[in-house]
Amino acid sequence: MGSEGSGASRGGGEGLHNEDAFVVEDGLGLYVVCDGASARPGGEIAARVAADALEQFVEHSENALDLCGDFAARTVVGKAMRYALGAVEDAEELDPALHGLSTTITMLLVHGDRGVLGHRGDSRAYLIRRGRSIRLTLDSDLTTDLANGEGSGDFDVFSVDLHAGDVVVLCTHGAEDVIEDGSILRTAASVSPRVLASRIVSIAHRSHARFDATAVVVRVRGEYEPGWIEVSRLPRGTAFGHTLAPAS
Repeated sequence: MGSEGSGASRGGGEGLHNEDAFVVEDGLGLYVVCDGASARPGGEIAARVAADALEQFVEHSENALDLCGDFAARTVVGKAMRYALGAVEDAEELDPALHGLSTTITMLLVHGDRGVLGHRGDSRAYLIRRGRSIRLTLDSDLTTDLANGEGSGDFDVFSVDLHAGDVVVLCTHGAEDVIEDGSILRTAASVSPRVLASRIVSIAHRSHARFDATAVVVRVRGEYEPGWIEVSRLPRGTAFGHTLAPAS
């Protein structure tokens, strides 16, 4: 199976300042949302540092994922979470003005028919299957952030089975209420990840304009099922076994 995703984000408040960050990397099967702790300075820095560190770590772990399957994927996610939190701690040490730097992390690594999630804080992951929403994560407190002195903090790592047609939504606190919206659940499997992510953030902003809102939508597709980009225009074959959309 394969996966394809898209993300959308919008800052809250009058200045639209945004302390969220996200990653969508279909080639790695990596999807991330981070929400910098707004009660502390530099929330947007913490979120961006963590998101970039996760992408960097997973990119350098591709060989391990190919060799060892689900166990390796869970190991990679655990190490990536620890690496990202260590990067946040390093950023804090470099600038005393950033004391108390912290962020939530909710990440999904898709590998074959399994998804491995890493999670800390109150961002969330939901699985939408056959029009029903299943919450995958539990909120946790960031007050223990890096308290053990090892640059790790507390986080969860676990696996879920994925089926073709499943939709996984990663979202920050400002967008979580929207996932149970009837129109979102009814259309999740029939619209592109880009459209659904934009719709979630738009509804969230209308409902709670003072909050940052970010959503990453991941659609799981079967081995021979075309992606949304491919079905938008007729593909053509190549001698190398790839499909290319015709030029506009």
